[in-house]
Amino acid sequence: MKTRKAGKITAIFLCIVCAFTLFAGCKNSRDAARSSYTITAQLHEDMTVSARCDITYVNRTDVELSEVWFHLYPAAYRDGAQFTPVTASEIESAYPHGVSYGGIDIVKVEGGAHEIGGRDEDILKVQLPSAILPTQSTRISVEYTLKLPNMRHRLGYCDGTINLGNWFPIECAYDGGFVDAPYYANGDPFCLPVCDYDVTITAPAEYTAAMPAAATRTEGENGTAVTHCTLEKARDFAAVLGHFQTVSRTADGVDVTYYYTADDNADAHLQAACDSLAYFSQSFSAYPYKTYAVVQTPFNQGGMEYTGLVYVSDAAQGNMIAEVIVHETAHQWWYGIVGNDQVRNAWMDEALAEYSTTLFYKNHPAYNVAYDDRIADAMGGFSLFCELSRCEDTSMDRALGDYASAAEYSYMTYVKGQLMYDSLYKMLGEKTLVAGLRNYATKCAFTTARPDDLIACLEQSSKRELKSFMASYIDGTAKLYSVS
Repeated sequence: MKTRKAGKITAIFLCIVCAFTLFAGCKNSRDAARSSYTITAQLHEDMTVSARCDITYVNRTDVELSEVWFHLYPAAYRDGAQFTPVTASEIESAYPHGVSYGGIDIVKVEGGAHEIGGRDEDILKVQLPSAILPTQSTRISVEYTLKLPNMRHRLGYCDGTINLGNWFPIECAYDGGFVDAPYYANGDPFCLPVCDYDVTITAPAEYTAAMPAAATRTEGENGTAVTHCTLEKARDFAAVLGHFQTVSRTADGVDVTYYYTADDNADAHLQAACDSLAYFSQSFSAYPYKTYAVVQTPFNQGGMEYTGLVYVSDAAQGNMIAEVIVHETAHQWWYGIVGNDQVRNAWMDEALAEYSTTLFYKNHPAYNVAYDDRIADAMGGFSLFCELSRCEDTSMDRALGDYASAAEYSYMTYVKGQLMYDSLYKMLGEKTLVAGLRNYATKCAFTTARPDDLIACLEQSSKRELKSFMASYIDGTAKLYSVS
């Protein structure tokens, strides 16, 4: 996700103040069998969604499983949720038409007895009729109803546009036990394995459905339209329904489409998507999908990444629109292709997406954004934040819930992470650093990587010992500032 705090950092922060075994840690082999989801959903005029999710769940752990857990992320939007989608300071901007609640109601589960648990009634636990061994699979079907909140967020509707992000029961990752992190307001509270998707959405025909892969649209009954899409080897499946104009172009063999509602520079922003997709494909690894959708939509932050589809906030203005597009495109590699635990190691994808954006600008001077200026802005903003907040803990390896504020989260993941990569750039040179990232993108593709996997890939390509250097940034022992 591109936060609004990670642009002109110093100015924005002032506003805030005033108010080793190689790859041993990679989870899920890139060639392992995957779970598959067939979702059939219908959007109703009252902004509810009735849906059925048929899941072929594959046991990708190394233990026998007698139960399976699924995240119910929409539960965070209900009245009374302990973990809410936005912080108190964001309520006014997130709910421009007044606070609104949503939620998810599980109507029926087939394939085992079930209960709702987790730290915030946000985990669906299914007891299997018989245990499954590693590599074995089981079938589970979930019928559910969504109530969409009227808000500018991953899930919800606002001003004629419907965001369907994290909108269905999705399996919890397994790491010695099911990973059941709640829906933290800071960052992206996800740790998602790669799955296959077959999705059909029926909605009033007035809506165009932006989808993450090539889709077919047919006329339904009673003034509806049915959109169908399949997507393989993806960490999620998001869609946006709206009244869009579109512009499209091919970049590096990929069909890129920009869906927008109000943008006088749509062609330029499509070009930013195409340029960044081509650059990252050539620098890191080939983009593995046939299409890429960039969608302008009501969203409370700058942007949000999903496999094959990204949000760009309709509140973004000027040069920030292109920056959000480039950042979210970088996430197609750092989050999409190479996954990580975004709850416990948020810096792994956010720092790389932010620094990849800086490398893009360095290699595309026509955008008039200088590498040195971005790094100087990051250093100045980080130092100012630490001075004014009297921040003593600058570690990057905290879980999302352990950061004192959204600002602290942003500075320690996006900003300090970018400074770490700039230090590696100065130490290794651009060619070697990019080669290390290409090694990482290739060897850890479609896995859930850990910090040691990233470090090992950089060490292998550079033939340098980097663990102690990077660890000093990650654990906070490297002091980039002084508190007087």
